[in-house]
Amino acid sequence: MGLLFVGGVLFVNGLWLLGHGSDRDVATFNLLTGLITFLIVLWWGFGGDASEGTPFNAAGTLLFSMTYLWIAANAYRGVEDQRSFGWYCFFVALTALPTAYLVFLGGDLGLTGLWLLWAVLWAAFFLLLGLERDELTEPVGWFTAATGVATAVGGYLMAAGFWPWA
Repeated sequence: MGLLFVGGVLFVNGLWLLGHGSDRDVATFNLLTGLITFLIVLWWGFGGDASEGTPFNAAGTLLFSMTYLWIAANAYRGVEDQRSFGWYCFFVALTALPTAYLVFLGGDLGLTGLWLLWAVLWAAFFLLLGLERDELTEPVGWFTAATGVATAVGGYLMAAGFWPWA
């Protein structure tokens, strides 16, 4: 369920970067997705299904929660200087790489591919925002939207029980 919303918000965020959509609408969707993923983090970390492997899942998901809550706050407030968020994306991109490797060791090739895709996306946001490479706005917007589609498909397949590596 969380990845389905992540895919949707990535698609919308990509379109927003391309100039389609209002800051307030984007803030609302990012806030909702950030809260949904944060509730999942709390459940995995402290809920009835908490187990040996769930802190790792919770930590990875918390990277997403923070991303979307930060985007929501910045979009709502109309923040122009996004360098701090860009540097956060650098941290997340670096964290996503070993996460992909550990997921690979667990045998989930599809989720490994998604983690690698997200690592590239967060690195792109670091370049765009942290290093203020505005000329990358359009390609990063399209890449964000495409990553959203891939993530939503993966999330849907997982939620429906059709993920082949589960």
